[in-house]
Amino acid sequence: MKVRTTILASLLAMASTVASADNDTVVDFEDTPALHFPIGIGGKSVAVVPAFEDYAFMMFDACDAMELSKEDCMIYPMNAALGGNAIATILDGNRVIVYDRELSPIVGSTGAMAIIAHELGHHYCGHIGTPVDPMQELEADRIAGATLRNEGVSLEGALSVTELLERRPSRSHPEKAARVAAMTDGWNDPEAAKNCRR
Repeated sequence: MKVRTTILASLLAMASTVASADNDTVVDFEDTPALHFPIGIGGKSVAVVPAFEDYAFMMFDACDAMELSKEDCMIYPMNAALGGNAIATILDGNRVIVYDRELSPIVGSTGAMAIIAHELGHHYCGHIGTPVDPMQELEADRIAGATLRNEGVSLEGALSVTELLERRPSRSHPEKAARVAAMTDGWNDPEAAKNCRR
C-alpha cells in the first residue's frame, strides 16, 4: 500500500506526458528499447494509452509485495494491442510496462499479475537497453514467482501462467522447464529473487 499511495496519483496524472487517453500515442519500437517485442502484430508501430486502473494497481501491488523502493517503482503502466503480449520499455525517457488487455481473459487476474510482475522484474534488474540474454527472462521470472508468493498465491496458482510459455528455447527466451524452475525458485525464496546481476 505504501508505494501505491505514494506514487499512484502522480504517475496517473503524469501519464499524459507519455500518452493521452483522448489521443493515442503511436510508438515506433524500431527505435525504442523494448524487451521481447512481439513478432507478427503488423509492424513495430503500436498505439499506447495509459493503463486502466486495475493494471496500474497490479503493478503497485507487485511493488508493495516485493518491498521495492519508490524509485524502483516509478514506472508508467500502459495498455496496447500487442498480439497477446507485454513488454518493458523506455518511452520519452520514462520507464514503462505495456500490457495487452487481451491477455486477461486467457490468464485471469493471477496470470495478469504474474506477467506485470515479470515486466517489473525487467525494469528492476536493469535489463532494458542491454544485449539479449535468456538469463534476463529467468531473473524476471524469479521476480514474478516471488511477487505471487508475497501476494499469497499458491505455487500451483503462480505456475498456471506458464501454460503460455514456449516449450523450446529461442534466442531471447529459455525453454519452458527452465522458466518454470525460475518461477518456482522465486516463489520458494522471494528475497533471493531480488538478487539480479545488475
